[in-house]
Amino acid sequence: MPHLHREANLIQMLDPLPSDWNEALPSPHNPAAEELVAAADFSQLNSLFENFLQVMGIPIALIDLQGKVLASSRWQLACAQFHRQAPTTLNRCLESDKDLALQLQDGQDYSVYRCRNGLIDCATPIILDGQHIANLFIGQFLTEEPDLDYFTLQAKQAGFEVDDYLSAIQEVPIVDENKLPAMLNMLSSLALQISQLSLLNSRYQQSLQQTEQLVAQRTLELSMQNEILSLISEGANLKAVLHHLVLQVEQLHPDTLCSILLLDSDQKTLRHGAAPSLSEAYNQAIDGVVIGLGVGSCGTAAFSGETVIVSDIHSHDYWQPYLELAELANVRSCWSEPVKNADGKVLGTFAIYHRQPAEPSPELLDKIKIYSKLAELAISRSLSADQIRHLAYFDHLTGLANRTLLEEHLAQAIAASQRSHKFAGLMFIDLDNFKPVNDLYGHKAGDTILVEIANRIQQTVRSADTVARFGGDEFIVLVRDIDEDEQRCRHHMQTLANKIQQSLMRPYPLTSDSMHQCSSSIGLVLFQGSADSDELLRQADSAMYIAKKQQSQSCWFQPSSSAN
Repeated sequence: MPHLHREANLIQMLDPLPSDWNEALPSPHNPAAEELVAAADFSQLNSLFENFLQVMGIPIALIDLQGKVLASSRWQLACAQFHRQAPTTLNRCLESDKDLALQLQDGQDYSVYRCRNGLIDCATPIILDGQHIANLFIGQFLTEEPDLDYFTLQAKQAGFEVDDYLSAIQEVPIVDENKLPAMLNMLSSLALQISQLSLLNSRYQQSLQQTEQLVAQRTLELSMQNEILSLISEGANLKAVLHHLVLQVEQLHPDTLCSILLLDSDQKTLRHGAAPSLSEAYNQAIDGVVIGLGVGSCGTAAFSGETVIVSDIHSHDYWQPYLELAELANVRSCWSEPVKNADGKVLGTFAIYHRQPAEPSPELLDKIKIYSKLAELAISRSLSADQIRHLAYFDHLTGLANRTLLEEHLAQAIAASQRSHKFAGLMFIDLDNFKPVNDLYGHKAGDTILVEIANRIQQTVRSADTVARFGGDEFIVLVRDIDEDEQRCRHHMQTLANKIQQSLMRPYPLTSDSMHQCSSSIGLVLFQGSADSDELLRQADSAMYIAKKQQSQSCWFQPSSSAN
């Protein structure tokens, strides 16, 4: 008998042609069985089958239902070098293999068959996870001494060299037929156990790989979230934080395009926050859109405070008025999550777009809520910072600049005057008869008048000028960059002061049948070049008191020479 110690790949080279088995095993397509076969590793069976061949002299093959050889030993010389080489005997082999396979498809536990070339073949089905996935074949043996006359005639008919063929036949082992069932049971049991272990190992490796991928994904997500949280805690610019957040999400989910819109202070319109992957034309078109039911995904989400999933923009009612915009952005689906603070107030929307119709998984919806929460932290932190700044620099009642902001603006005006050589001016305004309002009508009425006074002063001056509330009923106006000529500056300041006084003299309604009028005294001071802000405020205050002593509704200029 030829040398039997071969590597697995050499064993496979001596297997029957797969095309032969495909013809012999015309089984129907079974996706479940094919999936199990694809998941298992049958390579360990090659050694088992080859060892069995060495001990028993009987070849074995495990063949799936489509005819693919999954594992095998070498074939008998009589079959490999003779029966499967001549057309006549090859056809007999294929017919025999087909008969065996059909018997197994009929549900038999095993089948024993004398092939048409005179040798014995056996087969038993392999059932894995309840699926018939393959057939285990043993064969090319005899159950009694060979009839040499029969095989001599067969050699002559097929054109074989008679002596060589008979020598190969005499190498075929003779097996006790009574032992065949036990032999098949043993082999199928071993094959099944190895297949099961292989399948379990394969599934474990797949599960481990999936777990590693999930851990890597989650680690990346946590790293992204920590990076965003760091930017928020460091007080980074809101637009920069949102831009970074959107890019991070798109990196985690490469098939998405993300957008964050901010709800304006009017609580009616959405403003562009961050959407680097959407076209600039699209971003400009939706900047300022008024929210409402049916206003796309984001307008509806901001209005309703609920998640809006539009899996196909072309067919959804919310998007019918905006199909041209969708075409402009080349998007086909949009899922929008309202960004809400702890009190449930909507601050904006976090949206995910796709370039094709798409439905989110529950896991992705949960992640969108997390991303929305990060956006909420950034927006809320920015709003809190703005509120803190407003409290630090603005009067809480009138919204005017307070003393702190006035001093900053005054320092800037002094520096600008040094560069431009233009005069700037200060007005110190005091209301002459405001106290009776609080005494007669209460502080709420007084606060209402103070707010109106602030509005009237702001409407009279330029937007570049600063109006500040200095005390209870005292106001400061800082007039910047007037002119290089002092007389023209004095005239401008006097004219502006008269307009302010006339505006403040208009009646203020207190009740349905009562009005109040406030006269004012204004101290004026001009400065050019270097000056001290505290000294300027003191001089303006002194000028106001001189005006008040003269008569109500008057102005007084502090000589500019003392302000230089």
